Amino acid sequence: MKKRIILPAPLFCLLFLLLALSTSIYAQEPTPKIKIGDISVFESTDSIVGEIIQGHVSFDASSNTLFLNNATISSSLWVYNADTSFKVKLSGNNSINEMISSNATSIFFGPGSLTLGNSTVEIALQCARTDFLILTEGATLDITASDAGIFTLYDYIWDSIVHYPNLVIDNSDLFISAPNCCLFVWNWWLSGCHVVEPVDFEYQLDTWTFLSTGSIHNYLEIRKGTVGLPENEAFRLKAWGVEGGIRIEGLEEDYSVEVVNMLGQVVYRATAPESAVFIPLKQGAYVVRAGNNAIKTVVK
Repeated sequence: MKKRIILPAPLFCLLFLLLALSTSIYAQEPTPKIKIGDISVFESTDSIVGEIIQGHVSFDASSNTLFLNNATISSSLWVYNADTSFKVKLSGNNSINEMISSNATSIFFGPGSLTLGNSTVEIALQCARTDFLILTEGATLDITASDAGIFTLYDYIWDSIVHYPNLVIDNSDLFISAPNCCLFVWNWWLSGCHVVEPVDFEYQLDTWTFLSTGSIHNYLEIRKGTVGLPENEAFRLKAWGVEGGIRIEGLEEDYSVEVVNMLGQVVYRATAPESAVFIPLKQGAYVVRAGNNAIKTVVK
């Protein structure tokens, strides 16, 4: 006959308490706001220091703003501020020698300069579920990578893309050197700046690459100022999904407008009657083609 082992009540309670406490501690382990290399930042700090940091780096948790003042970070920056905006406030000349990975809904850069990545980094700026990448206040962003300069991840819900990024450049400079300058950046908005290179380019939506004279172009240069260099036609055309269809603006007279779904089927084709039109469509992702331009957008 086997003997049963009965623990004294106080010992059993102690073991139960220790188990519950350890589970609680593990479950409540906080997620940092940002991480620089192996340095985790959970709250506002006037100075973030470490062997991988030169210059002055600080963080304000209330506004989700990282301040770089003539700083060099010889590692990567991870941003964990999901469902909110994240700002990188630049003063002077700054560099992050590896990559930025973020899941913030919007990322702002300005007003100083930032050199990001290097020729051995596969992806320099990686964003998940990001709606806007914004350069403003005269910022300069110089990106180098071995594969993708800007790479954005998107989500599908019932075969519809629900997160698709917009690149907004307001009176700022952007330089990208990478085989794929911008992957999955579908909408472009330029104000007070113009495309310098590539000249006479075409943005190929199938591979999200810039084509110039029929070949893939691995360099993108956008500079502030428009005098003598009008903004490229591709950036005047705007198309975005609204409830029940797609709104298109910036059309030239007699433009041929075509809308294609993700199966390659043409669901709309007509000559633009005016500079702005609304096209009723079902929910889903579409490519809008007008003239020599193409924009991907989503009807939710």
